[in-house]
Amino acid sequence: MTGGHGASHGHGHSQMHGPRWLSVTTVTILGVAAVLAGVTAWKSAVMQGHAVENLTLSSKATTDANALTQTAERSMTSERQLFIDFRSALDSSNKDRSVMIFGMMNPNTRAAIGWWREQPDTSRPTSPFVSANPSWDAPGVIIDAKAALDRSDEYLQLAEFQLGRAHSLEFLAALLTIAFLASGLTPLFESLRSRISLIAVSTSVVIACLIGTVVFW
Repeated sequence: MTGGHGASHGHGHSQMHGPRWLSVTTVTILGVAAVLAGVTAWKSAVMQGHAVENLTLSSKATTDANALTQTAERSMTSERQLFIDFRSALDSSNKDRSVMIFGMMNPNTRAAIGWWREQPDTSRPTSPFVSANPSWDAPGVIIDAKAALDRSDEYLQLAEFQLGRAHSLEFLAALLTIAFLASGLTPLFESLRSRISLIAVSTSVVIACLIGTVVFW
């Protein structure tokens, strides 16, 4: 009686808990899934932080480009108007006025006009504000503004790339809940086939998420 009862009890215990390898596999899958979920969530947060930083740099570069463009436009407009007045004074032989206007110009414009006046009459451009004039710095300002805009685009594209990777990693971390759920439900089933099926689902999800983490890292 006692022996039969003990055998029956041992058989029920084996059915309820299953083979030892199944329990070890379940614990292993849960551990790997937990670590992987933590790592992907951490990496996603890091990428989002970098994306925010690059978005800030992009905004700053855009602001710098706009400021440089506005400065160049104001400077060119002002200096060109002074040059028109200066030339008008020269044409009317009003030396005092031409000297006064010349003194109101910035040093670069005065240097540009100096280069312009040294050119032969046959090849002298109508204005000193031409790209051939080495003393005119406006093209340099415009180039700086374009470079700032290019940096802004680069930062923006990098931020978009990092946000995309971060969202993908977040999805993988959320997908790992399937592995947690399947592994957690394993002890509730008495059928060995059902328990192995759940473990197989958990393992497949963990492997897929591991590959995805490597790809989006």
